[in-house]
Amino acid sequence: MKSLLALTFSFLVFFQSAGLGINDLFLLGSLAEHAKYHSENYGDDFFTFIEKHYGSQKTEHQKNHNEEKQEHEELPFQHISCNHIITDLVLMNFDLSVLKEEILSQRSQTFFYQNLYSSLKKVSIFQPPKFA
Repeated sequence: MKSLLALTFSFLVFFQSAGLGINDLFLLGSLAEHAKYHSENYGDDFFTFIEKHYGSQKTEHQKNHNEEKQEHEELPFQHISCNHIITDLVLMNFDLSVLKEEILSQRSQTFFYQNLYSSLKKVSIFQPPKFA
């Protein structure tokens, strides 16, 4: 269940980052119908259909076929808005003057060991119960 939920969220993030919405998925049926219409009337294969509606032949196709204007507006992936984030990057020269000093570390290595556990041997913490 967790993997299904993670997979669903990852697809959601992917589709949102690509600019695809849920309404585009609902309009895939009209895309198939219009592709079938072009195949029957103009003899276009699917790649020519995509080229005419989404590629380099789009403006020429819109000029020649004004009667299909309503059908063209109902096709999916016809987003006019562009929602990219524009960020500015400014590079500035920033010089820090660092004073170079020699650091001498001559410490005496003095270590005093203290036996902190010796008191546990002298007095036992755990004692048997005493009867009065």
